[in-house]
Amino acid sequence: MNKFRLSMMSAAVSVVLACSAAAQQKTIEDGVYTTEQADAGQPLYEQRCSACHNADFYRGTLSNRNNQPLAYLFEEILVTMPADMPGSLMDAEYEAILAHILQLTGYPAGDAPLDYASGTMHTVNIVPPKD
Repeated sequence: MNKFRLSMMSAAVSVVLACSAAAQQKTIEDGVYTTEQADAGQPLYEQRCSACHNADFYRGTLSNRNNQPLAYLFEEILVTMPADMPGSLMDAEYEAILAHILQLTGYPAGDAPLDYASGTMHTVNIVPPKD
């Protein structure tokens, strides 16, 4: 009987810890870029992205990446875009473009800019945009 109680208590603690960890996970709804960064990304987006990718494209892209780290999307953009010269922009330019994409699709700005080098994009999960 004691083993059963111990197993049940262990399972309960595991569930509580898992729920707590999930509740603490940051998402792109938590303001992970600055307005200034998104504003800096707008002309870059218009020059390099908008001819092929509009807000609806990114809504679908973000929906398809539900619960993936934002870093995965950043890395994909970095190595594949712009299509005619992948990887040709500076990291800060890609960060600004991604900030603009988040703003364009309705995610709120925050106090700290997106910064891939810091590793924070690996701790921020993508959630689908609200319609």
